[in-house]
Amino acid sequence: MNSKALVFVLFAAWSGLCSWWYVCGIKKACGQQDMGGPVITTPAIEPETMPSATNEQATNSTGNGGQSSNLPPAASGNTAIDERGIDKVQLTDLADRVVINFPYGSSRKVEDAAMDDYLSRLAAYLKNSGATVTITGHTDFVGEAKANITMGLQRANSIRDILIKKGVDKSQIKCKSFGENKPVASNDSALGRYKNRRVEIQINQ
Repeated sequence: MNSKALVFVLFAAWSGLCSWWYVCGIKKACGQQDMGGPVITTPAIEPETMPSATNEQATNSTGNGGQSSNLPPAASGNTAIDERGIDKVQLTDLADRVVINFPYGSSRKVEDAAMDDYLSRLAAYLKNSGATVTITGHTDFVGEAKANITMGLQRANSIRDILIKKGVDKSQIKCKSFGENKPVASNDSALGRYKNRRVEIQINQ
């Protein structure tokens, strides 16, 4: 073997020894090298995990019924009127507002657990967020147009008064009435007139 070949063999052996010492002696990564791939090292410290929330914390963060307290409360989850209940107050949820329908001639809230629950949650939301709300009264076409404007406003004001009693600042609530001028159904049937006798609650974004 000539001298050049000997030098090359010794250099290759020295390079291999240095590589082994670096990987196994310094990096402590022997046996963790993938086939031809990079050296995989294990972290010395495991990442910390966040402690799971207690039931109380979970309840507080979601508010009533698992709904986030940062979101406006839903009314009843109903999106359609129950035709069998047109002699009672009913709540329905629409995409951008809650609708409360009233029996004929009524401007006062009758005793209703769902109504009380919704208005309590709405009051809490308004107090916590500082948001404002518009309450609009509507009627069917029975009676004089001017009287229907008054009746629609009485219905809106009755909801406003409940919210104020629950702690909402009066300045956060705007009431108005369109009377019979904006029907959502035909006045030719009892159900249609019931749909038109309504208050719409819309939270202003």
